[in-house]
Amino acid sequence: MILTPEDLTRRHIRRAQYVSCDDAFIDVRLPGSTPKENYAIVGPGVTQNASQVINLREPHGFNIGAAGMAPGITNSLHLHFTAEVFIACEGSFTLRWGAQGDEGEARLEEGDVICMPTWMFRGFSNAGNRHGFLMTVLGGDDTGGIIWSPDVMQRARGTGLYLGRNNQLIEVAAGSPVPAEDQLLPLMPADEVAALRHWSATELMQRCVRPAQRDFRAATLDTALPGQAWQVAPVIGWGISQHRDHRPAVTDPQGFSVEWLRVPAGQRSAAFQLDQAAVLVHADGPLAVAFNRGSQALQTNLGPWDTLSMPPGCWRQFINHGSQDAHALLVVAGDARKTPTFEAEVYAAAAQADLTLDAGGHLARKSLLPPAMTV
Repeated sequence: MILTPEDLTRRHIRRAQYVSCDDAFIDVRLPGSTPKENYAIVGPGVTQNASQVINLREPHGFNIGAAGMAPGITNSLHLHFTAEVFIACEGSFTLRWGAQGDEGEARLEEGDVICMPTWMFRGFSNAGNRHGFLMTVLGGDDTGGIIWSPDVMQRARGTGLYLGRNNQLIEVAAGSPVPAEDQLLPLMPADEVAALRHWSATELMQRCVRPAQRDFRAATLDTALPGQAWQVAPVIGWGISQHRDHRPAVTDPQGFSVEWLRVPAGQRSAAFQLDQAAVLVHADGPLAVAFNRGSQALQTNLGPWDTLSMPPGCWRQFINHGSQDAHALLVVAGDARKTPTFEAEVYAAAAQADLTLDAGGHLARKSLLPPAMTV
């Protein structure tokens, strides 16, 4: 897979290119829920407004989006059918859950990543004193939409906003007839709400990885080579880490994996390929990504919270030319462990350094393994 300059321009979505839809959801007129920004960066996400701008529509097996809000603004209670991951990029947030928002509460600070359970009403507010920015990963190419809590739906109808069976907003002017019930998504029955699982704060926060909890390790075969001391810290699912002691915080299937990458100053990864679609969400530090090999090589420099789509099969290399460490989140489609494929000289150099992969795909000393079992 060779990326053209046009491909790279299309796939590197800079933060300045994110386009907000300020009336994406049914709660937009509720007190304390406006102004609120919704961004669809990779895939449509769960927007309920047909005018939402989507930066990159190409299916990846997951969606990347974002929300922005001023201090005190709230995203109302709703539930998802597929995974919803929150990445606290800027500001502080209060997370609440339960149909009335009274079953639990937790605080998210910058750098926290949490995987929310499906079929659980959740909402969040900007709890800080400055504009907040929260990025999201949603499971599946088609998320199935969302269900709002019955209370939110009722109050929204009082503002003239209804939700049609096509999951799109219906606006009714004051004094005009309301849509027939068979045209609307029904409210979730009380007995179904009562049957939903209840989560304790302890249970939920076990699905959260805070900055101090990131388990960075040299976790790929190429780190045996000089100048390639990059590291991986898993968060959700089985990603590209080949370290046998790595354990993600969330192991139940979400349809994708999420892990932190750290590229120290002056270091890089070797070039490698993946069979799956992947997206890099850059957090901080001077990070560049190079694509292709030889005369077709391309490179792009990422800014804070830029998004970079990497198609299956392309060569990619993470490079830090600066004097500070760089951090980014890598999202890769699929629940199974992913296997980065390097060039032949990387395997040869690793073997010279007494490093190989065992039969389980984990890093091991080559000298410890039977000759037939080494890579």
